[in-house]
Amino acid sequence: MKRTETVFAPARRIDFGEALLPPEGYSLEAALGTTFSMDFLTALTVPVSLALRNGVQREELLTTPLAALAAMRRLQDRLAIYVESGNIHAPKNRPTALVSLLENVVKEVTPPKGASFHPKLWLLRFAPENGGAMRQRLIIMSRNLTRDRAWDVALRLEGEEQTAIQNRNAPLVELLEFLERSSGKMNTRLRGLREGLGYVRWDRVPGFSQPSFHAHHPASKRPPWRPDEGRLAVVSPFCDDPGLEALGVDRIDAIVACDDWLAALTKTSVRSFTLAEHALPEPDPETAATAEDRAGLHAKLYIVESGDDTAITIGSGNATGAGLGAKGGRNIEVFATLRGKSAEIGAIGLGGEGFLGTGGIGPLLKDWRPRDLREDEVAGQCFDDAVREARRSICAAKPLLTFSPDGERLNVKLSVELPALPKIAVVEACLVTQRDSISLSDAGPWDLGSVRFADATTFIRFDLHAERDDTASFVTQAKANGLPDADMRLRALLSDMVKTPEQFFAFVTAMLEKRPDISGMMRATVTRGTGTGTRVAMPVLESLLTTYLSDDGPSRLNDLDRVVSLMERDLARDKMQEFLQLWAEFKKAIGKRK
Repeated sequence: MKRTETVFAPARRIDFGEALLPPEGYSLEAALGTTFSMDFLTALTVPVSLALRNGVQREELLTTPLAALAAMRRLQDRLAIYVESGNIHAPKNRPTALVSLLENVVKEVTPPKGASFHPKLWLLRFAPENGGAMRQRLIIMSRNLTRDRAWDVALRLEGEEQTAIQNRNAPLVELLEFLERSSGKMNTRLRGLREGLGYVRWDRVPGFSQPSFHAHHPASKRPPWRPDEGRLAVVSPFCDDPGLEALGVDRIDAIVACDDWLAALTKTSVRSFTLAEHALPEPDPETAATAEDRAGLHAKLYIVESGDDTAITIGSGNATGAGLGAKGGRNIEVFATLRGKSAEIGAIGLGGEGFLGTGGIGPLLKDWRPRDLREDEVAGQCFDDAVREARRSICAAKPLLTFSPDGERLNVKLSVELPALPKIAVVEACLVTQRDSISLSDAGPWDLGSVRFADATTFIRFDLHAERDDTASFVTQAKANGLPDADMRLRALLSDMVKTPEQFFAFVTAMLEKRPDISGMMRATVTRGTGTGTRVAMPVLESLLTTYLSDDGPSRLNDLDRVVSLMERDLARDKMQEFLQLWAEFKKAIGKRK
């Protein structure tokens, strides 16, 4: 790092996909993430990065669905993603059956009324392959699990589980305990991650002391987080008067925030900045623009300068009354604070070489000029508030889906008691795997039409229309009656995705190898099959033998056996008798190892 650079220089970036990869000599034991909002394709890239050797881009998942399916088969009991109830983004004109893979992974959390479930963290637990202690990785960041292109900030910590309890981790452990109480019991692997977290000593970040953590949630008996004493700089897309008062307006040197939120403040004496035009990311045509998207800013950062020391807090909480638990609803948030000597790690540096200066994000900023809110901004905020209340009310009404067989398809009906929704004129709904929604204007239950078995899912999309032209959509999980069992839907997905022997062999390899490379799977996806690829490929035979000889071989081969059993008719149709004969011999050998 150049001496004039701080840790927040724009060129110093953390790649999220790379941050999910296990350390050398370790394998993933469990992973848990929290997010305010998510979209399906971004969420599906997480298991691919965790389970396979290479990451995959969102768009590639649509042409390489086998990667997501193989990854989910490997991680079915190792991964959980917690998201605010009803805050899953609807796929925009690109429905895909892959969403059903996330039904048992995504856990919706209902926050108290007037508050949000807002933490953004990832915890990963890794098991040593050749003996030794478990390791964990903690990533605290400001971004959600979406394709948001805004500027963010993240902290990545690595550590080993010790024999003695590490009290500084208690706020994080308590947050995970709250998640379990609010969203259902964790399985053995995830519970092991939570229990092991209390014993992790984090490796020291050069220049900084050991971190301290804070978490806001309804079960917490700890006071809300507040910055250390000293001069303060704030980076927060959203801010309001109660939030700045809680921080201490008189000691704030500068604030970086969204233009419209700065305009709504009654106290504008603080020096204020927004992102400069050259720093704004290109708009994403696939995503409905939020206030943060428009501002290009998502980072939440609090920098305190006191004497020769600097304290940096990274977390999920905005500088608002809700984000800081200062007034009204108290959001569920998480924060991490690191401290060090200003001469070594930098300071606020406004106009100099510090965090807000030339060594940090200063080149991305411009001075904000005070102005009044426009009429359309006020109306937009009113609609956002109406959508937020509609999401909460519809989710609380507990939608119910009923599936009934109709030959090779399933008829779907929706039942829900729609509450009164001020400022919302029309509500429409459909499964996320369907393109067209139907109006819920008459009395229910409503017929959503028919779907293929592969497209049956508990994820339902609601479209909200205001009396003006404003529209919004959200997705939530519904209760379901008559949903086909997991094996029937898995077989339908496999039949959809596996069309050639090459694709099947690539899928088998991805299920069995410790760190498979998906490049072969991607090549197999576009292979049309020439009639010459029906013999068992050597890499598949090697993978079968290696897995059979490994300690966890029987369990992994048993899972493959389930897949082969579901696909046996398709394999026979593809004239893959050689593989089926080989597999029959492996099954006999597996039985002898038990």
